[in-house]
Amino acid sequence: MKDLKDKVIVITGGATGIGFALAKNFGSQGAKIIIGEPREKKLEEAFKSLSDLGIKANYNILDVTDLKSVQNFAKFSCDCFGHVDILINNAGISAGQGQIYKANIEDARKVFDVNFFGVWHGCAVFSEIMISQGSKAAIYNLGSENSLFVAVPKSIAYVASKHAVLALSESLRDDLPDFIHVGTIFPGYVDTPLTGEVEGGMNADKFAKIVVEQIKNEEHIIVSHAHNMVHIENRYKEIISAYDKYAPRYDGDDEYDVKAILTKIKKSKNKSF
Repeated sequence: MKDLKDKVIVITGGATGIGFALAKNFGSQGAKIIIGEPREKKLEEAFKSLSDLGIKANYNILDVTDLKSVQNFAKFSCDCFGHVDILINNAGISAGQGQIYKANIEDARKVFDVNFFGVWHGCAVFSEIMISQGSKAAIYNLGSENSLFVAVPKSIAYVASKHAVLALSESLRDDLPDFIHVGTIFPGYVDTPLTGEVEGGMNADKFAKIVVEQIKNEEHIIVSHAHNMVHIENRYKEIISAYDKYAPRYDGDDEYDVKAILTKIKKSKNKSF
């Protein structure tokens, strides 16, 4: 989607932080924006800011943890502009910090309700709409550098939820029709209300500019923070070392490969008809 003019882009958690920065950037290129989150005052402030910039936008109250709320939000989005071209599952929270035996399990469940099941709800509801539209569309889910390695210590619920988002996105890529593009956005440390207690992150508008160009290029893996490669390489060196030592490659080693096995089963079933 090189040209964003008149594209309808829906952003959950779009009133502040990364979501709002993306809304401004998309909107500045002619996209029509719909934002949703639970705080009506924040939505009103964001809507006014977008409108003052000359961006066509609308908003609706949204609780991503509530499937019915997501369904209502999707209907509202379609009613506003007739269809949806891009969904950004951006809403997220951080809670349940501490070592696992000290962390509050209810706080951890809330993190998963928003960060993972909120994304699940968005993907489930909007992918059905996009399939019925039958035209080119895209879903992007907000992961994190914590989807790829542990960046923030003693944040086990947040880290686990972001690992889960990556798995959801990758599964969705295999399951949806080819005309629906699926990608994952991997922010590093960005200055937002979510990270407001610590200074020194990337400016949200700078981050949005980096991300939007990759979305326009229809990338699956959307990245930003270069130094993340140090931690990613360290993690995969450990994995590769373990395989080299205890499960080295050999001729015919696909005998136990699940994809190879499932392909054989599928071929066998097709021959039987």
